[in-house]
Amino acid sequence: MRNSSVAGLTALALTGGSLLTFATPARAADATVLYVRQTSTACSDTGPGTAAQPFCSISAAAALASAGQTVDVSGTYRERVTIGASGTPEAPIVFRSSANTIAVLTGPTAGFTIDGQHDITIRNLKVIGATDLPALDVRNASDITVEGGGFSMADNTAITAVRFSGVHRSSITRSFVSARPLAAGVLLDGTTSGVRLESMSITDAPAATPVDQSAGIRIEGPDNTVVNNVVRGFTGAAIAVQPGASGTTVVNNEINGGAGHGIHNHGASGTAITNNTVRDRCLDGIRVDGDSTAVSVQNNLLVMNGPFGQTDCTSPGGPGVEIAVQDGAVTDTLVDYNNANHYNPGSSTIYAWNGSRMSLAAFQAASRQATHDLDTPGPRAGYDSANSAAPGFSMTDRVGTARIDDPAVANTGVGPLPYADRGALETIRSPQARMTVKLDLDTGTVTVDASTSEPGVAPIASYRFSFGDGTAATQDTPVITHRYTTRGDYTVSVDVAGTDGRMNSTGQMVSVLPRTGTIGLLTLSALRYVAPMAAVPWPSLGADRSTLDAGGQFDLVDAGGGQVALFARASGQYVAADAAGEAAVSYQGQAVLTNHRFTLTRNADGTISLRSQSSGRFVTATPNASTPLIANGQSIGIEQKFYRVNVTDAGRSFKAGANGKYVTAENAGAKPLIATRTAVGPWERFDLVDLGNGQIGVFAHANNRFVCADNSGVNPLIANRLSAGAWEKFTLVRNTDGTVSLKAAVNSRYVTADSGGAKPLIANRTAIGPWEKFTLGS
Repeated sequence: MRNSSVAGLTALALTGGSLLTFATPARAADATVLYVRQTSTACSDTGPGTAAQPFCSISAAAALASAGQTVDVSGTYRERVTIGASGTPEAPIVFRSSANTIAVLTGPTAGFTIDGQHDITIRNLKVIGATDLPALDVRNASDITVEGGGFSMADNTAITAVRFSGVHRSSITRSFVSARPLAAGVLLDGTTSGVRLESMSITDAPAATPVDQSAGIRIEGPDNTVVNNVVRGFTGAAIAVQPGASGTTVVNNEINGGAGHGIHNHGASGTAITNNTVRDRCLDGIRVDGDSTAVSVQNNLLVMNGPFGQTDCTSPGGPGVEIAVQDGAVTDTLVDYNNANHYNPGSSTIYAWNGSRMSLAAFQAASRQATHDLDTPGPRAGYDSANSAAPGFSMTDRVGTARIDDPAVANTGVGPLPYADRGALETIRSPQARMTVKLDLDTGTVTVDASTSEPGVAPIASYRFSFGDGTAATQDTPVITHRYTTRGDYTVSVDVAGTDGRMNSTGQMVSVLPRTGTIGLLTLSALRYVAPMAAVPWPSLGADRSTLDAGGQFDLVDAGGGQVALFARASGQYVAADAAGEAAVSYQGQAVLTNHRFTLTRNADGTISLRSQSSGRFVTATPNASTPLIANGQSIGIEQKFYRVNVTDAGRSFKAGANGKYVTAENAGAKPLIATRTAVGPWERFDLVDLGNGQIGVFAHANNRFVCADNSGVNPLIANRLSAGAWEKFTLVRNTDGTVSLKAAVNSRYVTADSGGAKPLIANRTAIGPWEKFTLGS
């Protein structure tokens, strides 16, 4: 029966706001396709509608179309199209956009009207900006198929976007609907049944004032199906099932933020609310109230509904809960196998029963329902735990993925598929790619280890490594080493593939730059070596080592542009300075970025200083060994100075040629150096500090002091100085026989193991003889 309120409207086609009538077009003899091309210079609304002479308007083609014909449309049209003829089940009338385009109807009167027809298909056509009538208005019709395209209302419009009245055996799939906040997105009235809304995207614009009638989908008639849709917004409800509706199926829908309820079953009977995901609604996630009977609420995933963590919920009647069963609906509503996820297990107000807000445990006690409901946080809470025998349960999820058993998760569901998931999406875990990269700047290689990658639901089948230099390798083992022929910055990545074909990737940038040496940094302020600090929980550098061990070794790297980078060999990461000059100098990252770059300055006293490119300040080392380094020095003082020690020159010993014995800093350095020891211990080890210009300092392990040619070389050598000045500088002479000699800078005399080593070392010889030769030991 035709609704009197809209009868007669569909006989008119409005273009640009004026009333038009069309002359009778010439009929194309038995044409299968009628073409509409308003931009064609040959178009005519009285022509045959061929590709050579298409119609100028869709309405002209609609007036001619009959069973089995297709109206092919390209372009944008300001008109409302009334379809006045019917097709047959075997030969429907089809309105479609032409290949690779979307035809558009636009303007206040834009849209389609079908009134009293059947077997019609509308495919990939878009209506935008309608204000006066629904963008799609179907009445007293059957076997109507709408596929793709979309229907959008203009701002401040209080008219439903898609209205079905007295419609049967019809469907809308893969279409988008954009409604304004004062009306429904899709309305299936009380005389409409057997309609399927599937894989649609339905949204609204924000509303200044909440309206109870605003619903993404409003169902008033029996036996309709709402499946696999995404609905966002709406102040009444995302999906509203009204009194008079019966046998409605609401399955696999994803409902996101909005001021109203998520799914509201208000007095309807026999509704199956199954496997939906409802999140971030201001009111109840799922509400069953009024005189609702025989409603099933199962397998749903509800996340943060009610104003939990939300700041823009202004709807009246709040705050909401995840699941509410109220009024007469408490008699026989079935609630089970849902997961109410607030990221706060045991929350006391996430359910409501018969007017009272309560916890899940209280709801279970009061209702004797929800035995298998969960309020467990985390992404895996609903895995493999649904009731696959629930009314309306689908063997596929919202995006058509088949249910799958995750071998890593215990099956706690029931029914034919005890491994189905709760919510709208079946979670099928892909592998998770993870990798570590080890840089070797000596050889210019990277070793990539992806062995910590996690399999998904299927085992890992292969690893594909890409090294950023145009080379790649695929293998079934997770570790590979690659050598670069050119030093530079590269992106290393790995693609991990499961036996089911699912993949995951990860990558990182690496800087494989030229190494100019491996050094230790000895602070002038404390005479301690820089190394990772063991006493702090973050990767910071401090100066708390008395000797240069493996933790204090840094590759000095040419970063280009006259700048250097420091690569901490122990951690395999580059040293970084905070851009603000406030945080500790750390070791993080395997790519040289701005905060990894330093300018190295050689000071007049032989020390070096490091100025951070990111902060513009100098790296500072205080005398306090428990304080991390920090790049905050405005100028170079004692705390901004470091001695450079090449790793190969650390921990050396001197064996005197005079007597074959080792030089010792006798009595922990309290006495002059003398060659009297037959073995090497801490007192017999020295670091040769690079002071530049071919000069070195000799740093004694015995007491962490510099060796001095005391009194301008008049007195014996003794390790008692806190810095390397003129008396502490030496030239290391390498003799042709493999031995070395030390020449004091203060008097240009050679160090001798005087009296065949019986006396302390002293710098008083003008030439090198046997007593002035030493063998360097490691």
